[in-house]
Amino acid sequence: MNKDKLERLLQQYFNNTITDTDCIELLDYLRNNDPDEIAKTIDERLLMLEEGPEFNRFQAKKVLERIKSDARFINQAAEPEDSKPVSKWYNSWIKVAAILIFFSAVGFYFLFNRYSKVTDQNNLAVVKSSEILPGSTKATLTLANGKVISLDNAADGMLTKSGRTVVNKAHNEGLVYNTLADNNKTTANTDTIYNTLTTPRGGEYKVKLPDGTNVWLNSSSSLSYPVEFAGNERYVKLTGEAYFEVAKNKHKPFYVCTNNNVCVKVLGTHFNIAAYNDDAEFTTTLLEGSVLVTKNSKQRLLKPGQQAVVKNNTDLINVSDASINQVMAWRNGYFVFNDDNISTIMKKLSRWYDVDIEYRGNFENLRFGGTFYRSKGITELLNNLEKIGNVHFKITGRRIIVMQ
Repeated sequence: MNKDKLERLLQQYFNNTITDTDCIELLDYLRNNDPDEIAKTIDERLLMLEEGPEFNRFQAKKVLERIKSDARFINQAAEPEDSKPVSKWYNSWIKVAAILIFFSAVGFYFLFNRYSKVTDQNNLAVVKSSEILPGSTKATLTLANGKVISLDNAADGMLTKSGRTVVNKAHNEGLVYNTLADNNKTTANTDTIYNTLTTPRGGEYKVKLPDGTNVWLNSSSSLSYPVEFAGNERYVKLTGEAYFEVAKNKHKPFYVCTNNNVCVKVLGTHFNIAAYNDDAEFTTTLLEGSVLVTKNSKQRLLKPGQQAVVKNNTDLINVSDASINQVMAWRNGYFVFNDDNISTIMKKLSRWYDVDIEYRGNFENLRFGGTFYRSKGITELLNNLEKIGNVHFKITGRRIIVMQ
């Protein structure tokens, strides 16, 4: 079988449009050929589509393993004494309908066996009382005088002015701070005037700071910053998660500080920080440039592609290679789970979908991997999790009960 035909049959297999003859040919081919070569084909030619996240080699092999597992299942269904094994095989294929498919469009490699669920529909515990929608662009801006502006309700244009800085809400650009004079010529008290941008659960927002730095805030996050960067340093304070593209200024380093005494020093670079108060650790992931991560007396310098992890109860800074795809998933519109436990997954869902989580059972060893669009409703994601793991969900209002 040449590569083009393999790709075509795999795509038809995923889409449940494959014929019985082609199905048998495909499964025979998968059983009798080198899995590494097939995985390479899946990885490089079939799954790296423009509109979805790229699949790495590990993910491609998981797809292949599931297909081959389904092939064994169908083989077992075709009993030797059956005078028409091909017909028997095809009937089994019809029963499972689409043993392996992508759900929710491109890029989702959680795979499920529909046949196993048909045998016990009572296992499905998701109750669709009303669809819980994903988060959206929304935030509040708190001015130095305590005034709070709801940005999702505010019209585009100028929101306020502080000294020489004008604050605008720009269409598709979030907040934009424009300083009308050189930052180094500000008045003595300007650097003490702070604004705070806050996203709720189910919200995200972008801000362009007075120095030209762009910051994207994830849900349940807040960023405090001066309306003008005076002096020789630029300081901001973060709670939650944000992605920074810092404007370069070698004479004025940029600092991001958090509640757990961690500070990240940069001159101009791209990086992501996750510093939620209810997480056990703080992470800084560097995409471009260099940053110095400091906690009390400890310091570590990061190179692109590295991640620093600082646990809340220690000053130790652990540095390792980062999974950039997973770290940046939220900015690119996805959830990416890489052997994550259910509590980690549900915490992310809680923040993005604005829901409360209740556990009934022990889920410590239950882990999942996959990619899912953040723009989809939560019910679809929960149904998919049920299909691939020993977990069930019940939705009551805005509370999700996780059950065994």
